[in-house]
Amino acid sequence: MMRESLGQDEYGSASPFDPDDLPNLNAMGPAMGSGNDFEKYAVAVIIVFGALIIGGLMAASMSFGHRNGFLFALGGATSAWISGNALLLDRPRIYALFVAIAAVMLIASTITLVT
Repeated sequence: MMRESLGQDEYGSASPFDPDDLPNLNAMGPAMGSGNDFEKYAVAVIIVFGALIIGGLMAASMSFGHRNGFLFALGGATSAWISGNALLLDRPRIYALFVAIAAVMLIASTITLVT
């Protein structure tokens, strides 16, 4: 088995049983994600869309008995969840598409709630 220079095996993962690799792992950790803040934005999208806006629309639709508004809000929640995952996977076009779909479905849910 041929080992890499930073204490990695042939699959690219570090061995947790070698204490000599710990300084190399600590030096390698922060540099791995530098300059890439997609994870923070994806988590913000998932939290804001999922918990606050869509949860409120779903609760309002259920309390007023609007089945279509609830289903639109559920579709918007699913679309927003997929967009957060697309951002985590570094797919900006798919992210934009699903955010647009979520926005349209949430607007439709709001319209069914108001009318």
